Amino acid sequence: MRPSEGAPLAPLPDALTAARIAEVHGALEAIRDPELDETVTAMGFIRSIEIDGGSVAVAFQLPTQWCAANFAFLMAVDIKAAVAALPWVGSAKVVLREHFAARRINEAVAQDLSFVEAFPQKAEGELDGLRHTFLDKAFLARQHAVLDILPKGGNLPPPAMWSIAELERMAREERSLAEPVARYLALRRKLPGEAAFVAAHGEPVDPAQWPAHLRELRGTAVTLAANAEHCRVLAAANPG
Repeated sequence: MRPSEGAPLAPLPDALTAARIAEVHGALEAIRDPELDETVTAMGFIRSIEIDGGSVAVAFQLPTQWCAANFAFLMAVDIKAAVAALPWVGSAKVVLREHFAARRINEAVAQDLSFVEAFPQKAEGELDGLRHTFLDKAFLARQHAVLDILPKGGNLPPPAMWSIAELERMAREERSLAEPVARYLALRRKLPGEAAFVAAHGEPVDPAQWPAHLRELRGTAVTLAANAEHCRVLAAANPG
């Protein structure tokens, strides 16, 4: 017997709701804090996921209410896009909690406004440049993570001479390299050339400049790691 048109829909079975919450959480594992190159799930930013049929509401909270509005906006937009892309989702709502710009960011994301539209008096431009800046930093930090655990010495050529294929082969042979190499190559493959280790925009590194390149990698990696640890401490102190 079919329900009348005005009858409320039956709630989803608990098992299906749980499965969909897990699916949303899985989608959010691809969303990264642009400054830290860490996922919003790993950092503990996701506070709740609520499912009502095809409607999903995600609440997230950053370590302090004074985290930069542009970073918060990027994460809110990315969270909404990831959830909305799931085939069963009819509507996606994202709520930023306890942030000085939460009201405006939540309103803007709900209306699919750009950053400039959200903050017309303060924004100097859209955030594509910021995304690229932090993507460059993530690339360099991930490269450092690989180089830091590569075997040293022996009959190996200098890393500046390695190809992507050689790095992939070593990752298959050395279990400890598999995860950092996979993370690094996810960004490296978006750049031109076949050299395994290049500068942020794909430029080859002159062997004579290799020591300076290593110093840049190390400085970037240390900064990202320190910022991420600071945010973890703040998030743990403010569980929400």
